[in-house]
Amino acid sequence: MKVYPQCIPCLINQGLNAVKKLGLTKEQEKEIATRSLKMLAQFENLERSPAYYAYFVQQIVKEVTNNPDPFREQKKLANKVALSLLPEFMQYIHSQTDKLAYAIRLSALGNYIDFAIRGEFNVKEEIERLIDTDFAVWDYKVFLKKLESATKVLIIGDNAGEIALDKVLVKQLKDFGKNVIYAVKSAPILNDATVEDAYEVSMTRLCRVVENGSDKVGTWLEDCSEEFLEAFYSSDIVISKGQANFETLSDVDRDVFFLLVAKCEPIASESGGKVKNFVFKYKGSK
Repeated sequence: MKVYPQCIPCLINQGLNAVKKLGLTKEQEKEIATRSLKMLAQFENLERSPAYYAYFVQQIVKEVTNNPDPFREQKKLANKVALSLLPEFMQYIHSQTDKLAYAIRLSALGNYIDFAIRGEFNVKEEIERLIDTDFAVWDYKVFLKKLESATKVLIIGDNAGEIALDKVLVKQLKDFGKNVIYAVKSAPILNDATVEDAYEVSMTRLCRVVENGSDKVGTWLEDCSEEFLEAFYSSDIVISKGQANFETLSDVDRDVFFLLVAKCEPIASESGGKVKNFVFKYKGSK
């Protein structure tokens, strides 16, 4: 996916949103905005994915805050809130006629909710309200068909907090007899899950966790480790979580299931969904 015109102000706002979440000063806010504008102006043509340029914005945030992991405390809080709710949602699944579909929906909700800024009660209430929401794109029948012959499934994770709810999906896939691998970032970027988060939510006890060898926004295959690439290309099914992974993998030459919330018009247009709606989209290989 390439940058849309609407993506340019959004890229600047990503830096300014970091200011709000991190409680930075007005001087720091101005520096982030100014440096982000100058950085984008250096590119003659914005021909890469929005996530490509978002990475450089976040590098500016790290430099201005003088912190290699500025969202670390927010990630820890997100994991704590999500883990506190997980047992109850693990219990809910027993009453579901289609447990796998429920797990996919819960995983999508994890991508939607910012656990670090909502209280436990609000998160629980919001999940209960949205769990039965219709998906704008729901390629579940294709997924079930692919799953019949699959032995290995790779899930490319997205955010902290969200990773805890992904455990429900991992468990269901394992109950289907599948070998599940869960991929995380190798170094901090935004609130993306790293191996530290995988240990924190005990994902490492449930399945094999691999680092992707990168700290980029989304998944840049040219920057990923051999271990990740082996898992990516040898897995029978790849489930890619979140918008940035969709931006960077939507043109890759292999089949992928994208599970995300379309948070803006460009993503809705590219995915065939609608803004603020859930998407479970299958993309075949070229």
